[in-house]
Amino acid sequence: MIKKWTAVSFLNLFIAGTLGFILRIFQYYSISFPYGNFLHTHSHIAILGWLYQIFYILIYLYFIPKNKKNKSSYSILFWITQLTIVGMFLSFPVQGYGLFSILFSSLHILCSYYFCYITFKNLVNLKDISNIFLKSALICMLISSLGIWGLGIIMGTLGKSSVLYSICIQFYLHFQINGWFLLGSLALLLRLIYLNSYLIPPKIANCFYVSVLAGILLLFGLPLSWFIHSFYIYFSYCIGILCNITALIVFLKFIQPYLLKSIKSNYFILYILYICFILSFILKNFFQLFLFDPKIAQLSHEIKNLRLGFIHLEVLGMYTTLSFALLMLQNQWIDSKNKLIEIGTLLFLIFYFISETLLFLQGFFIYLGKELIPNYFCILSWSSLLFPLSSSMYLLYLYQRLLCKK
Repeated sequence: MIKKWTAVSFLNLFIAGTLGFILRIFQYYSISFPYGNFLHTHSHIAILGWLYQIFYILIYLYFIPKNKKNKSSYSILFWITQLTIVGMFLSFPVQGYGLFSILFSSLHILCSYYFCYITFKNLVNLKDISNIFLKSALICMLISSLGIWGLGIIMGTLGKSSVLYSICIQFYLHFQINGWFLLGSLALLLRLIYLNSYLIPPKIANCFYVSVLAGILLLFGLPLSWFIHSFYIYFSYCIGILCNITALIVFLKFIQPYLLKSIKSNYFILYILYICFILSFILKNFFQLFLFDPKIAQLSHEIKNLRLGFIHLEVLGMYTTLSFALLMLQNQWIDSKNKLIEIGTLLFLIFYFISETLLFLQGFFIYLGKELIPNYFCILSWSSLLFPLSSSMYLLYLYQRLLCKK
């Protein structure tokens, strides 16, 4: 069951990576195509088809008791949710935001509500700190959906040109990427520590939780500041940045040592992925320090390269690499010593390094008023091919495992 779920999730990742490559290569060669529709498809498959589904699997693996009722409930829900992903994949390229794409997106939200419901029921008797983080992650997911429901109301009344329309989109993205997935990642890491019989002192755990949660809530002031200029909004997100820095320091000083003990394998691929996660986590907080300057904070939204670079820093550098590592720690699902996994991981990391370096460098060049990096679009476009190639290696490995099972 888990192998099939994992294979489907990596198929979604392959599709998202292929669409990302198409978006870049078609722009480079100036091929006429419905860019907006394909962009919506790419983002929905990446966030909902890949990240949501793989977190669904990891939460089931690390938190949920494996009884007959849970296996049935989670399995049925997984496949219904995947059908909504297929619906989005077929409808978004054709119509963008239209009747069917909105219908399938709404059905996915309803599926996520039921996922929260059955997961909350299974967390009732869980006592370690990871329980609080996971519950908060699920609440952030529920809160984020208010942005989507708000979009429908605003589209029907004020229209897409309204400031409230843009704020609803940013509300959804913030509580998804910086709320649900961040807290979910930390919940899984804390659960890993607990499963390896290590205990984080309650004072440290509580300080970490409060600083992370305060950072999430207050940093929503950043996207708000792009549309509403107010000293109070600026002050709130600056405090949020300081909360994030506090959380990072607590994580590195007090929680990181337990994680290093929990990762028992000495195999280098696993450690490279974990190091990539840590470095991306550090860089995310380092780049946020520049946002104390209101001008840079505004440009972080207006300069597309910086905006994309930061989103990929979180989605790929933090959450995707951590997902790979957590699956590898469960050796029955992904073997980190397999050659296909080695090649796939290295290709992914090469792509990630090239893409992030180019996006941030070019973003800073634009900020400084300098010219384009030589061959920027060519290198960025063709290096993106490494992403679907890397996920195809994982898919081939999982396909072989499924054949062996038969």
